[in-house]
Amino acid sequence: MRRFLMALLAIIAAADISPAIIRVRILDGSVIRVPLQEDVSSTTLASLLSSAGVDLDSQNKEFEVQVGTPGRSTRSLKLSGSGIEKTAAELGLEHGSMLTLVSTKVPVPPCATATAKQNPNSEDGYRYDPFPDLAKSTSFSDLSRRSRALAGASRRRSYGDVSRVREAMHTIEPQSDGPLGRVYVCRVGAARFQNHCVVNNSASASGSKKKSNQMSEPRIENRIGLLFGTINKERVDQSRKVARTSLSSTRDDQKMCDVAKVHAIWEPPLQTPLMNGRHYDEDCLLSSYPGNSSGARRKESNPERAIRVASYLGLRPLGWIFSYADENRHEDGDALPVHGRDAIVGSKLQIETMKLLGRDEGKKFVTLALDGRVGATEAFQLSDVCVQMVAEGVLTAPIVDETLKSTRYVTLKDPVVVAGDETTQLDSVLLLVNTAMLSHVGLYSGGENASPAGNVKRNSGALLAKTRKRILAALEEKESGNVLQELCDFDVLLALDRLIGRDEMKELCELVKRYARGQKKGAMLGDHLKLTLKSLLEG
Repeated sequence: MRRFLMALLAIIAAADISPAIIRVRILDGSVIRVPLQEDVSSTTLASLLSSAGVDLDSQNKEFEVQVGTPGRSTRSLKLSGSGIEKTAAELGLEHGSMLTLVSTKVPVPPCATATAKQNPNSEDGYRYDPFPDLAKSTSFSDLSRRSRALAGASRRRSYGDVSRVREAMHTIEPQSDGPLGRVYVCRVGAARFQNHCVVNNSASASGSKKKSNQMSEPRIENRIGLLFGTINKERVDQSRKVARTSLSSTRDDQKMCDVAKVHAIWEPPLQTPLMNGRHYDEDCLLSSYPGNSSGARRKESNPERAIRVASYLGLRPLGWIFSYADENRHEDGDALPVHGRDAIVGSKLQIETMKLLGRDEGKKFVTLALDGRVGATEAFQLSDVCVQMVAEGVLTAPIVDETLKSTRYVTLKDPVVVAGDETTQLDSVLLLVNTAMLSHVGLYSGGENASPAGNVKRNSGALLAKTRKRILAALEEKESGNVLQELCDFDVLLALDRLIGRDEMKELCELVKRYARGQKKGAMLGDHLKLTLKSLLEG
């Protein structure tokens, strides 16, 4: 009996020295138990949260920690304040106490329509998922950190834990088809874009006319542009002509596809290419693109104005174009013109377009890669998993500096599964969808005989002096055909939009649209528009 009592007392003593447990409730609602060390005066709140798998570096000032049970918390501490360094003794933590990680921001549900445009991701705290079926609710890093925290000091994880962590990885597989079957690119706009990439360097910076005329060998300055056009339906097989008569039935058995027709290529003004023109300036589009702009900004940005004028003409954003002049893009047998950095920029633009137009229409987005030296152009679409990974932050753009040589192989933030293997190095060829490309003349490119140099200034987008003279001369004529022909240039219309009001611009674009589509008989400029254009162009 005496031995039994001694054993019972030993068990009770061992239970008394067991460490206290602190419960930590994280953002997804799960509760993690963290042992509290005996020395409560040296154990800080930051160490307790780290033991629970909370990444303090990724949290911002919109999150705080509540001490106590939810709804009956005794105090709240912001993660960015000094309270994160308070000790367990100062907070009064003991066995069974709870720490709750909560967000101080009132959530606004995301959507794919105009509401998502008015409430950008950086504002409402929600992540926009362009392809919800491919979205991962928790990142690999967070899930792996949480799994290690749940495993405790033993660091042992079951096969179920490993399987759940692997499910957080994206599976990369080649995507054979995209939303678009083919794309028609305006050859006039592409030639103009390539012409603007060629920059002549002056041999001397002095004001001498003789020296300024001495030009060194031209160099390539890479640029970026936005594509505007329409989405149409066409037969997949265009090689075979189908005879149709008034008695023939409709051919519903023919397979149709969506095609994109580019009618205008717009280059943002004031582009500042990086590294002496080696890398294009994507910020001129991304920083002020609709859907990615801050609601506090009141002034209309250049991309917003271009999209508004395009909507007057019945056009929508179809994609983007960039130029390159890197020898390493053609040094191997694959000759891949679109690298990782280009895929990331294109994905960001596609995400903002999907916010603007909706998921179904916004995903019809094309990427054009143009060789700035010879003008050769190729068309691609970005795979769905590529766009979703960019939205989740798995793919991040590299820093542009002297050390950046090639971004074909992208380093990922989290591992992905490629052919059954986990990897953090991804070949960008797996992110692309080959797209057939054909040539045509866009309705708003200025026509087949338009000047390759364009009708506006390359850097500012203002009208050239000779363009003003041509339009003024056409306004003096009795018929409106010649002036409307001059105005069938998207760059010219965008330059005029800076000078006239929105109502006049909308009326002018309606006339130009009717003329460009062949309805020339009833397209006549009114006296009010003629007088307005004359007064502005002569001023």
